[in-house]
Amino acid sequence: MAEAAARMAAVTRVDDAAFSDFYLGSAQRVAGIVALALGRSDLAEDATQEAYLRAHARWERVAGLERPDLWVVRVAVNLARDMMRGRRLEAAPLAADAPGQPVTAGEREIEALWVEWGLSQLSPMQRAAVVLHHVEGREIAEIATAMDRSRETVKTHLKLARARLRRLLEDPR
Repeated sequence: MAEAAARMAAVTRVDDAAFSDFYLGSAQRVAGIVALALGRSDLAEDATQEAYLRAHARWERVAGLERPDLWVVRVAVNLARDMMRGRRLEAAPLAADAPGQPVTAGEREIEALWVEWGLSQLSPMQRAAVVLHHVEGREIAEIATAMDRSRETVKTHLKLARARLRRLLEDPR
């Protein structure tokens, strides 16, 4: 996908100020959401670049959407999942031998690692729902649109993800 990055660099030089502003203002955040949702930053970067290329090709239509960035997130997540299936890859946990509880509640960096590890244990759909809802602060309806799923499906993914995270991250003391 190095060619996608080169094509994206050329796209941002195009005299399309609206798309360039959109890309420059949202690409880093979108790539971060996709990386958190999939647990694979390498695939997230490639998929995000390809999604922005597709957005550029359809810019007249995408620009008219209420949240074009959510369109790009959905496309990027779908592309990355296709890449994972094509390569028969699964999202790898952060650490295969990591214990299941934070070391101490007062150490924020360690807690952040545990949360990241917990997120890596979720399915891609559960991660996407959690990140969009709890990190990005998106409403269920927005998440359903971004994920191309029903509201009930998003609620189910959130419920299952919360329960799994609770089990993984609870302090048994």
